[in-house]
Amino acid sequence: MSTTVVATQPRSADVDDAPQPGRGLAGLWSLVRTRPWTLGGACLFGALGAALGLGVYVAVYWLARDVLADPPRFDRVVSFALLGLALTFGKFVLAMVSHLLAHAGAFGILYDLRVRLARKMASVPLGFFRDRDVAGLQKAMVDDVAGLEAFLAHMLPDAAAAFTVPLAAMALLFAVDWRMALASLFAVPFAVLAQVAMLSGEQREAYEEYHRVTEATKRAVAEYLRGIHVVKAFGLEARSFGELQSAVDRMTRYVEDYARRSAPPMIAALKLLGGGTSALFLVPVGLWLHADGSLDVPTLLFFLLVGTQVLSPFLRVANVLGNLQLLLKGAENIQAVLDAREMPRRDSSRTPIGHDVRFVDVDFAYDDRPVLRGVSLHAAEGTTTAIVGASGAGKSTVVRLVGRLWDVRGGRVEVGGVDVRDVDLDAHLARVGLVFQDVFLFHGSVRDNLRIAKPHATDEELEAACRVARIDEVVRALPEGYDTLLGERGARLSGGERQRLSLARAVLKDAPILLLDEATAFADAENEALIHEALLEVTHGKTVIVVAHRLSTIRDADRIVVLDGGRVVATGDHDTLLERSEHYRRLWRSFDDAARWSFRRAGPSASMPSGSTEHASTSSTSGEDAS
Repeated sequence: MSTTVVATQPRSADVDDAPQPGRGLAGLWSLVRTRPWTLGGACLFGALGAALGLGVYVAVYWLARDVLADPPRFDRVVSFALLGLALTFGKFVLAMVSHLLAHAGAFGILYDLRVRLARKMASVPLGFFRDRDVAGLQKAMVDDVAGLEAFLAHMLPDAAAAFTVPLAAMALLFAVDWRMALASLFAVPFAVLAQVAMLSGEQREAYEEYHRVTEATKRAVAEYLRGIHVVKAFGLEARSFGELQSAVDRMTRYVEDYARRSAPPMIAALKLLGGGTSALFLVPVGLWLHADGSLDVPTLLFFLLVGTQVLSPFLRVANVLGNLQLLLKGAENIQAVLDAREMPRRDSSRTPIGHDVRFVDVDFAYDDRPVLRGVSLHAAEGTTTAIVGASGAGKSTVVRLVGRLWDVRGGRVEVGGVDVRDVDLDAHLARVGLVFQDVFLFHGSVRDNLRIAKPHATDEELEAACRVARIDEVVRALPEGYDTLLGERGARLSGGERQRLSLARAVLKDAPILLLDEATAFADAENEALIHEALLEVTHGKTVIVVAHRLSTIRDADRIVVLDGGRVVATGDHDTLLERSEHYRRLWRSFDDAARWSFRRAGPSASMPSGSTEHASTSSTSGEDAS
């Protein structure tokens, strides 16, 4: 039998061979180009509004010339005053339109990006998350995307206006009097030098370091909060948590160093670009030219009004350019996520016939650590197949390969006689329901968490699924019933209740293939009994693959597959395996001994003979499957 070999996405495939993210303005444009006309309109109206603002000064200049003329021409004063009012109103209207367009474009781009990122997260293999820091992903998907909004909605229209005003003003000033125009621009070369110092090559490294220290701080804070129960249990303080203290110290050093290097050129630029600096040159030059008789009073007043405004927009330009460096690095982070390799999709799509599951000589490894070696097994349609073995044997990996959370390295996984890689991914996932041992519930209402399985489910369907999962009464007892917010990771519910709610999601989805990865891992005796009742009803007529440490829960399975070291060492039903498989007998004895174990008071009689009927509980001593 031929074997199809398709490489999974190890670290090198996800990172080293991935397309390099776009850098610079080209990379930023690739993210924001979904709303070009909206953003372009915002910049255009912002620039026109700024230009109308200059027109107001021109109207005032003309008005002053008529008033101070000899004789005064009062007949045109009202006209120029009305023109100034009209230009001011037009500036306000254009600025408002620019503001609305910029926000509409920015929020549209944020929506597009977050949808793209969410779809990307659903399409990449789990290796993507193993090889990347969660804090870095969170920063790219939340902080860096949010940074685009501030730039696009506020800074971009301001930048358009800030570039328009100096150019238009300089053209206007030179048209009125070239000598006074040169005086008003005397400080520009010095301001440019200060700007160059602020935006030097070292600054890019500083911005990249900012992203690194921010990610490290987020990671340390998240780790500290996740382990807060350990911190409290051992009476530690935040400063005792080494990684957090180190991250805070690193951030402090960065801020101090950045402020020390950036303060001198920043202060120089602010002073040189201020209106007062221009006045220092304009006033003496203007008075000298007026005394010489070559500059009249209206023109001098015009330059004192407009000339002092030429340089101030450069402050906004400097602010935009400074923030642009941070934004470009953030855009690289976003693009790196969007460029990650997805699960392979083949051009042709086939439809499975039936719902049986078959592994054919499957090999799989996490990075370079082999987990499954030549695994072949068959889960017949409508039957229950249990996967057992020691921790690290590859049990959970089998479930994940069926759910196509990973792809095999060698061999193939078939559903209904078709390689799962030849089936449309969405269609395949619609056939599969998964219940994991580590249940994840979102910070939303019970209804929201249930509708993940079936977005358009009616309230009646939700409640029916919860009744089957034996969780309906618990939900109704919550403060707001099905509308109760569950808190982060379902904090309002116990471990067993979260597992029953997860089971209710599987009931609601009603997929023909049901994958159960230690579905009673965190349940007490009462919850375990309720889950078993629900499973008997849920699994009827479905193809079920169940991973279990508590062997008593799968003794009635139609078929039991025993894994050891990533290989199938035995298959059969419970009685057959007890009779023929030494490995299964060892697993069963270990389970039986664990069920009989209990605490005894220290003393001469502290030891308990194997086979004693005194035991505190039958809770499993096995941990989470390492695979």
